[in-house]
Amino acid sequence: MDAQMAEEMRTHLAMETEAKVAAGLSPEEARYSALREFGNVASAQERTRDEHGWVWLELMFKEIRLAVRSLRRAPGFSLSVITTLALCLGPNTAILSMLYALVLKPLPFHDPDRLVVIQNIAEKSGGAKRVSSVVQYRDFSAHADRFEGFGYFGSANYTIGEEGAPVRISGLRIDTGLFTLLGIKPVLGRAFSPDEEVPGKDHVIVLTHDNWVNRYNADPTVIGREIRMDGEPFTIVGVAARSVESFLTDIDFFMPYAVRPDETGPWQRYAGSVRLLARLKPGVSFEAGRAQLAVLEKEFYDGVARPQMRAFLDAGGYHIAATNAREELAEPVKTPLWLLQGGAALVLLIGCVNVASLLLARANAKRPELAIRHSLGAGRATLLRQMLAESLLLGGFAALIGIGLAVGMLRLMNHYLPLVVRHVPPVNLEMRVVGIVLAVVMAIILTMAFVPFGLLWRAGLRMGDTPTASTGRYGRDMIGALVVLQMAVALVLLIGAGLLIHSFARVMAVDPGFDATHIVQARVVFPLGKYRDPNANVAVQKRIVEAMKTIPGADAVSEILDYGVAEKYRAVPFLSRGDAATGQQAQSQIYLTSTTTDYFATMSIRLLAGRTFRDDDELTKNPVAIVDQAFAQRYFPGRDVVGLEISLGSNPPPPGKPWIRIIGVVARANLAGLEARDGWPFVYLPLNQQPSNGFSLLVRSERPEADITNEMRTRVSAIDPALPLYGGGTLAAALDKMLMNRRALMLLLGIFAGLALMLAGVGLYGVLAYDVSQRTREIGIRGALGASRDQIVALVLRQGMVKAGLGLVLGVGGAIYLTRFLRKMLFDIQPTDPLAFVGVSLLLLVVALLASWLPAQRAAKVDPVIALRSE
Repeated sequence: MDAQMAEEMRTHLAMETEAKVAAGLSPEEARYSALREFGNVASAQERTRDEHGWVWLELMFKEIRLAVRSLRRAPGFSLSVITTLALCLGPNTAILSMLYALVLKPLPFHDPDRLVVIQNIAEKSGGAKRVSSVVQYRDFSAHADRFEGFGYFGSANYTIGEEGAPVRISGLRIDTGLFTLLGIKPVLGRAFSPDEEVPGKDHVIVLTHDNWVNRYNADPTVIGREIRMDGEPFTIVGVAARSVESFLTDIDFFMPYAVRPDETGPWQRYAGSVRLLARLKPGVSFEAGRAQLAVLEKEFYDGVARPQMRAFLDAGGYHIAATNAREELAEPVKTPLWLLQGGAALVLLIGCVNVASLLLARANAKRPELAIRHSLGAGRATLLRQMLAESLLLGGFAALIGIGLAVGMLRLMNHYLPLVVRHVPPVNLEMRVVGIVLAVVMAIILTMAFVPFGLLWRAGLRMGDTPTASTGRYGRDMIGALVVLQMAVALVLLIGAGLLIHSFARVMAVDPGFDATHIVQARVVFPLGKYRDPNANVAVQKRIVEAMKTIPGADAVSEILDYGVAEKYRAVPFLSRGDAATGQQAQSQIYLTSTTTDYFATMSIRLLAGRTFRDDDELTKNPVAIVDQAFAQRYFPGRDVVGLEISLGSNPPPPGKPWIRIIGVVARANLAGLEARDGWPFVYLPLNQQPSNGFSLLVRSERPEADITNEMRTRVSAIDPALPLYGGGTLAAALDKMLMNRRALMLLLGIFAGLALMLAGVGLYGVLAYDVSQRTREIGIRGALGASRDQIVALVLRQGMVKAGLGLVLGVGGAIYLTRFLRKMLFDIQPTDPLAFVGVSLLLLVVALLASWLPAQRAAKVDPVIALRSE
């Protein structure tokens, strides 16, 4: 195109020259005359190129090349901006991906907004959520016409593997309509049919997609294969879609829910055996659906429930709840993730303020270059384009590094998040989140270019400007206000982290009530169908416990029905014989577990009154119980509870059945975690001579945990190779794991707070250093007029501390408002804890003083003669 354009112009000039020669001019005069009339050839070529519309791209490439050369000459500035933005964008991208995937993203099912989880809420038991039952499912399915359908599922744990290497796997028993309710189909094989919901015909399973891939290598011939679970044959009939694992996580298979006759009686309505899902009809609100279910519950209460059942419901304050499935699934992680996202966003804000300060200083340093280019004819668009190219390079590199950091953070969080919150699926980098981050980066890039340029243009670009020429009072005031905001935001984050740290220290200071050191726990479960005979069950329990005592270095051995420590225990109401005699209803809830005679000695739980269990204590013949100190203090203050008789449940024992007699009181043991210090009291029943489907073994020994676990596995396998031993580990580690949620939140918010403190300190230092560079002449004049070095230092220090003080005032006010959202995460302290507020404020002032001291020392070293001469 350029060659054609040059040929056209050459031809035109040749023709014009020939015409003038014909008019009588000499060839040389004719050529010069034609050139004069045509004008500047190069300028005409440039105008022609501009009309083709691609010149902007060429100019942009030129500006980018110029920006690359310019940034290479300032590596410290470039590295500071890229590092600051990358450190701010990385955590925001990672946490926003977690927030979107686990809280905001719709479930991958048909019309997920109409899916609800139905639960029973025990309002008088701390708002505890109780799962539903087959009885409620059948009632709601038959009469709740505001719903399209219902589905339910319950847990199903089995043992698989050859003898000597058994493995415990988790699955779900589901009704045949659950997959239809969710709107999903198997990717391989088929789903269940209604005739398979019958005991004896339910030995068919559908594998989860991950289990199919990991255990069976995605083999399509797996359909029809028979596997043995708990020693019984099961046939694989299908593979479920991966989407179901976003809702039902940490499972390996599905099997039909074969309803037993004892699950269908009215008294089983609140048995808490299954989780109930439902789908609302189009246009029906959650409240309208819940209201209809509440009417059905009222009809059962008034017309079907027995007096004992009514007393149970009244004591617990039960009511029905219908919650959006997405909200219910996100409940454990929603508040921590929103809190972390807020902290990450505040760090990003601080980082952007720092970058804005650096760019303004950079633009001011380039003032002479920009003034020269402007005087040579470069317009506003040209100069802005140059600054935009530099911002594009800096922001682009920061975005790439930040996304890389986010990928690494997500991998780390996927490793630890299941330890903090159970049943959480892994999270990958979400493309929608990447799009949002890129949009934020583009906004930052435009701001990085337009704001400094606008301030410079407002102050004017004149030949003779120096790098220390002022950007104007408006620019200085704006940067000062941003620094104040920076300090305020940093203080809010620091106070939030300080509250969590102080709260964590309070939790760690709680006395667990037992000695968790050197105790190894592991769980044994009997396969279904095996050891159903009570005598055989009790006999093998005794053999296992006796075998544990032969482990070298085992100082004490005991058995407990549940885990040694666990987040959840069975909570049941109880009734004392004295209350029953006066017609009173059942007392509040208690945690219930069963133990053997050596349990309290193994755990080092102190006996306060009465006695512990003996080998002849049996729950069936002579029922006895041991209660903890919290039981006595909460329900029978000032009374001796030894000898008191109670009944578990809301009613007295049936005729002919004895009351349970309390034989001892032990110290409070926080088996549900240190944070459950004020939870329900514990009541211990004797496990002696009691058959069980599974139990936990506790072995106290100073030998390494791995050695003891191997010894335990060897001895269990010697008794029965089909028995699995799983869930091993130290009791101290299990207790510590229960604090993972609090510890992780504290550490992440602490990291954000530390990063914010560092950025705020660097930002204050940068602003003061920039201000000192701009005020070199003023400082020189002050020195020439007799100002001492101490006075100049005090001048700069005062400027920095005033900004820090204003930020402190704003930050304290913001923290008082925002920390109220931390109330549920605090333990034993208030959101306005003075220790956190005062300690963090002093820390911020120290950092501000240090950040102000360095520029002040630089200002004090300004030589008046050199400063004035350079100006």
